[in-house]
Amino acid sequence: MRTVTNRGMAVLLLLLVLVVFPVIAALPNQVAAIRLAGLSVLWWYGGVIAPVLAWFIAMAWLPDPPPPPPAE
Repeated sequence: MRTVTNRGMAVLLLLLVLVVFPVIAALPNQVAAIRLAGLSVLWWYGGVIAPVLAWFIAMAWLPDPPPPPPAE
């Protein structure tokens, strides 16, 4: 069985970042509607936290593409 590579781990983390949004929205007692600095927690996650997390994950764990094969 193949081990999970850095690229595979990055993909899983990026999917996790996407999945958290509907989970926050589905929390009971309208937890996502709590306001911080005039905006809801869900807005802060979807508009600021998730994009920043996704950028850090992509920069840290997604390796550079392999160089093209030499021309023959």
